[in-house]
Amino acid sequence: MKPPTQRPKKALSRGVLAVTAAGLAAVLPLAGTVSATPSTGKAQRTVVTADGEKFRLRLKANPVVLPATGGTVKVKGAGYNSAQGIFLAFCVIPDGVKVGHPSTYTTLPGPCLGGREAQDGSSRRITDTGTGTPGITLPYEEGGRFRTTLNLRPEIADGKVCGETVRCAIVTRADFTATNERLYDQYIPVHFAPAGAVR
Repeated sequence: MKPPTQRPKKALSRGVLAVTAAGLAAVLPLAGTVSATPSTGKAQRTVVTADGEKFRLRLKANPVVLPATGGTVKVKGAGYNSAQGIFLAFCVIPDGVKVGHPSTYTTLPGPCLGGREAQDGSSRRITDTGTGTPGITLPYEEGGRFRTTLNLRPEIADGKVCGETVRCAIVTRADFTATNERLYDQYIPVHFAPAGAVR
């Protein structure tokens, strides 16, 4: 009787290496999502108005890691209720708010970075009412969309410095026509890196 053929050790080693390599390939993309380089932040939630209308709010900002002195961020939104104006701003995340958990969005975001001059670009109002200041107030695009830029810096107000004394985020919220309405609150946290860390 012929003894069973044994697999050569080299072939076995190659097989083990192949499996190991495949395992690493599966893990490395996940590890690569944590990075010190500027990245894109996203937020979304589905809301239902008092009239029963449903809206899937989506907010996107890039980059969300800025140099220590600040920088410009591109912001896009979609799915918003064009019948309700919103403010897009850079604000302190209130105590008790857990980003990504809308049930905790019970407090008005703030304080927010001051200055609404068109050249400053630290906040915007999005509305279809046709009122407001050109360059600061923008109309919704089709599908409750908007796109703009914000110029951000870490010091929101006296004693309110992002990453040092407070948490900060790009936010949307209902404008002054519905200040107490929390349906449109969304948060994308922004971080300021130490000098030289962001290139």
